[in-house]
Amino acid sequence: MTVHLGRIVACASIPVIVLAGAAGAQTPKPSPTPAPTPAGFSAHAHANLTVVAQGNTYAGAVQLAVAQRTDLTRIDVLSVKSDSFPVPPLTVTVVIDRRANTLTAWSDSTKQYRVQPFLPRTEPSATPRPNATARPSATPRPAQRGSSPFSKLDVLDVTLRLTGHTTTAGLPTTGLAFDLQVRNKGERAASHLSATAQVADDYAAFPVTLEVSLEPGAAPFGAKLSYAVDDLTRGVPAMASFQVPAGYTEASSLMTVIFPRRPSAAPTPVRSASPLPTSPP
Repeated sequence: MTVHLGRIVACASIPVIVLAGAAGAQTPKPSPTPAPTPAGFSAHAHANLTVVAQGNTYAGAVQLAVAQRTDLTRIDVLSVKSDSFPVPPLTVTVVIDRRANTLTAWSDSTKQYRVQPFLPRTEPSATPRPNATARPSATPRPAQRGSSPFSKLDVLDVTLRLTGHTTTAGLPTTGLAFDLQVRNKGERAASHLSATAQVADDYAAFPVTLEVSLEPGAAPFGAKLSYAVDDLTRGVPAMASFQVPAGYTEASSLMTVIFPRRPSAAPTPVRSASPLPTSPP
């Protein structure tokens, strides 16, 4: 489920001051414009995923809780169920901070959390140490060249269309349709990704409905995702709901947050054939 998040733009109205018509009347000072109330909501949603691989069909359903407060988005995985394959109990909370570019995940089951960049950052290179004397190279080094990502493609077709404005689940929404076909050199078939969505007009890139279909060309595989909001309540959630609960410990990875490591069995102590001599007191 690819979901794309943007920023909320709060527009403040400019007060219009009507000047007094009488000569010599004082011009009233404009009153300060109150700060806009941050946009926010709390909602429940569900998603159904179907995967077809090697002639077998796997289906699962996920129940979600979603909340938004300005640049913060919280997603709670409440339950994961499937009749096709066993699924272990899975509950996790993810908070995306678009301003800080961080993704924070924690689990009430493992009592652990993890913070990492939401989008990859370019690590600064180490500062080279200055040499006392610069030695000229006998053979000049060839200039480093970057390769274009399009040079390895035979097919690339991308379209994004606006399909109109409507009302979805009681919210004004804008419809979008996305289609991508791409094939690398040497591949027999192109990969195809298509998606349609109804995006809420009042919130930052929040999809009310989403339909995604994926068909990779390199493998006999197909997946379909269907997502929809069940109910939504307008209102700014408390800031505390976007913070890691007290007492949670930091995990080494996101996978450790969701799936805790099983404690290894304690090693059996090895007994010596003859007792070791003890040093005199």
